[in-house]
Amino acid sequence: MLVRKSCLCFFAALLATSVLTTGCQPAQNSSQPVQPVAQPAPNETVIYNKWEVETHRDHKEINQRTADEQKEYRDWRGKHPDNH
Repeated sequence: MLVRKSCLCFFAALLATSVLTTGCQPAQNSSQPVQPVAQPAPNETVIYNKWEVETHRDHKEINQRTADEQKEYRDWRGKHPDNH
């Protein structure tokens, strides 16, 4: 009888442990809202296209460019503030 109660207690503890450890895992990104992709201002698109033409580049969205290319664009853009 003592062995049977010990086995039941052990099984209950094992079951409780597995439920607690499995239930404590965080949900994957379920509580975080999806961030919208920032859209450039309409005139910024024209200016960006002008940079592509002036620097002889194929068209790509700015976020698809390498970090170096993005920096080159920002530097170029800083030197051309009057482009509208």
